[in-house]
Amino acid sequence: MSVSRSRSVRIAIVAAVGVVVVLAGALVARLLGHPGAAAYALQAPPAATVPAPHPCDLTKLAIPCWSCPVAEKWPLRFVTNLDMLAPLGTGTANAAEWFAAFAKPQGPRLAEAEAAMARRVDRPPVGPVLPPGDPLLAEAAPWCDQASMRFYPGIFPVQGFQTQIPNLLFMLTLARSWIARGTGAQSSEAAMADFRRVIQLGRLLRQEDAVVIDDLVGLACIRIGAEAIYDRARKDGNTGLALLAAVVAGEAPPQKYLTAARVTSVNVAPYLRKTGAGSYELQLPAERYKAIADMATSCPDRRFRNEVTLSLRVVAALGAGPMRADAHALLEKLASGPDPIVAANARWGLATPVTEKDVKGLVEEK
Repeated sequence: MSVSRSRSVRIAIVAAVGVVVVLAGALVARLLGHPGAAAYALQAPPAATVPAPHPCDLTKLAIPCWSCPVAEKWPLRFVTNLDMLAPLGTGTANAAEWFAAFAKPQGPRLAEAEAAMARRVDRPPVGPVLPPGDPLLAEAAPWCDQASMRFYPGIFPVQGFQTQIPNLLFMLTLARSWIARGTGAQSSEAAMADFRRVIQLGRLLRQEDAVVIDDLVGLACIRIGAEAIYDRARKDGNTGLALLAAVVAGEAPPQKYLTAARVTSVNVAPYLRKTGAGSYELQLPAERYKAIADMATSCPDRRFRNEVTLSLRVVAALGAGPMRADAHALLEKLASGPDPIVAANARWGLATPVTEKDVKGLVEEK
């Protein structure tokens, strides 16, 4: 089944309103045509430790001004040092190796993920979560103590809108389950360990900076982990930790909404028109093409540079006049560029013709 990449663009926009609501659609749209994840040898990861949070000097703690003009050029990353709240672990394994095994549609442990989703219990206000002693929570924990998570291209190849993504619903379920378990813990130490693990998972998901929706789910994990730390610290009377957690939690919504704005700014779907002869043409304004070219060449976040290659593909196929040739030349430049993930996506765009089905999908998503 061929799926229009515009669907992923729309997903990113809707995710800015509610990432949990759209995850099911995102997974279906991005995975239906994919051959499936390879089977991985799943051994326990090497022993790891999680360092204590870095000291926070509250006299220097500032609230980043995401609404200020200067923020327009900021990378969509936390300004506040997350090591002060939840440092990454020291493990040397690639955490993606474990999570990839649960990917749809053919991950070797997908059936276990689906069984886990079926045994969830409702824990208001968190929602459906795994029981506190669930074996998958115990198995997942040391993988979140690793220092890195890299899916692309070593585990999943980069293939435009057919690029595989991990089972984000499963990952979010793990995160919410740790939140629920920590919220019910009598020990603040145990609670904080669970909450920090959720932030660690979010940081790992955002680390690769390759796919927009992966990043949005990582951002959601960091936010709910920080909010949980805030609630517990406030109850414990730890006002310094509560203040730090509040600043971190407050940085998440602007990043989410700015993600939607940046993806929308390079969307070509509104400018596709069907001609009298039944074919399609792209009547793209010069300022929109400039935004596309600028993002492809100078955006500080790789995931947006990667995403915009799909817009360039459409312009190179359907653009008018010099714009078409310029888009093709830019794709060629990106295809030989230094970033292997962006280059792979650009090569896919050059090698994969835009079909009528692709264009109809784009038009339907307007």
